[in-house]
Amino acid sequence: MPDLFSPYDPSDPQPAMENARPAAEKTPASAAREELPLHREAASVPNLRRSHLTRRHLLISLASSIVVGAFVLYAARTYTEQQLGAQSRPQPVVTPPVVAPIADDRAAEQIAALQKQVDVMRREQLLLQQNTRESLEGISASLKSARPAALAPQAAATSTGQPGVPRIADMKPDISPTQEEFILLKERNRLAQYADEAIATGERKPLEVLVEYMRDPDAKHLHEAAKAEYLRAVRSVQFIQREDPGYRLPVAGLFKDPNIRDEADVKPDALLKLLADHQQPWEVRLRVCFLLLGSELPETNARLIQAIKEDPSLDVAKHAQFSLEQRIKRRFRIFDIPAIEAWAGSQKK
Repeated sequence: MPDLFSPYDPSDPQPAMENARPAAEKTPASAAREELPLHREAASVPNLRRSHLTRRHLLISLASSIVVGAFVLYAARTYTEQQLGAQSRPQPVVTPPVVAPIADDRAAEQIAALQKQVDVMRREQLLLQQNTRESLEGISASLKSARPAALAPQAAATSTGQPGVPRIADMKPDISPTQEEFILLKERNRLAQYADEAIATGERKPLEVLVEYMRDPDAKHLHEAAKAEYLRAVRSVQFIQREDPGYRLPVAGLFKDPNIRDEADVKPDALLKLLADHQQPWEVRLRVCFLLLGSELPETNARLIQAIKEDPSLDVAKHAQFSLEQRIKRRFRIFDIPAIEAWAGSQKK
């Protein structure tokens, strides 16, 4: 009976021959199928080797860790025992070296000798400075007092060849250039001291000394220095304010008149008397300069000019000039007395 699910006829001899092929003539596909289990066995061999190596490395790492830990524990224990042993041992007592008394005595004698030498050197230095100062002062005094002296007429001929003409000998002390520089420096310091005194105290006298140096024909080498110090002092006095802005005249102590109770009650002639009285405090005279701004007396300007020229206090002179300038509506340079006198002379004509 024919197989209904087979496409071939059973009577056909070809399929029978194919089934009758020997096992040696099998196809490559069938051979591969039969050899597949062998490939699987060959692939499993490396996996086993890897597992063995991993296990071996793990054991080696564990053993190394145990050895290192044991070594560290041993070292820590040894260090701790050494520290505890060092602390438990008695510390040696260090005794200071005993210095012999003889060495102390020698050191004290050497120190005393050195101290004496230092004292001697210091004393010699002070004496040298004092001698130098005295010599410089003597040279400065000789320069100031030295003047050309006239000699008697001589019969010798002069440089022009005219006999019998009197000649004047030039007297010049024998001074080295270094000494001249010392003298000049000393004189410059003196000028600076005058300016400092005028600035600090407000007194007129140091400023007048500077003016004398500026006009002295025998001190031409100091004219510029004196002028510089004068300008410095004047500029400082111009901007310094020594007076109290709230100061008022003590009328009760200045005037015995019971009717005078305030500054407004003081008459201009009484104010002019206070301005001319240099025995009064400079604050009083300075306040009077402000109060004279409204004075109607004709001699007020002349009295203010006199205060500018003669008042011992530079602050009073400064404020007297300010009051004068506000009264006449004209400005002058500070303490320019020649210009102020020229203006006063023009007003008299």
